[in-house]
Amino acid sequence: MPFKITNPVHQTFELERTDKNYGNDGEPTTVTIRQARQHQHALRQDQWNKFERRYSNMNPDEITITQELSFEGIKMLEAWMVIVDSNMLAEGGKKVLFPSKKGKNDQPVLAMKKEEFDEAWGALPTDVCAEIHEKILEVNPIWAGSRGE
Repeated sequence: MPFKITNPVHQTFELERTDKNYGNDGEPTTVTIRQARQHQHALRQDQWNKFERRYSNMNPDEITITQELSFEGIKMLEAWMVIVDSNMLAEGGKKVLFPSKKGKNDQPVLAMKKEEFDEAWGALPTDVCAEIHEKILEVNPIWAGSRGE
């Protein structure tokens, strides 16, 4: 039988450290992560596409290397590409921070634009982002480098 594409893995996690540090109203804080596919992997790899090496004509031993790379930017991009649901609430507690809707094959997808996601992600405490990112790497171990391979 030939290869057949199946739905990507979706995994829901409780954010235990977040709940311990910030509390909850009896319902655990959750986030659902989707396994990335080649398209998301390629977008992530594009973050390393600028690497510049310059040699000095005045001093042949002088080499300047430039690479524009933000690890926090990469984490935010990874989160944007694979978070598909969460019950976290925005400031004021009246709306969901990362709203989702049913997508293809009834799988959840984010119902927000990239700019809206960036604003929501940027509003989170750093330790909450770190815990979510750990979950992202559990579902997408290839992004964890030597830790996950």
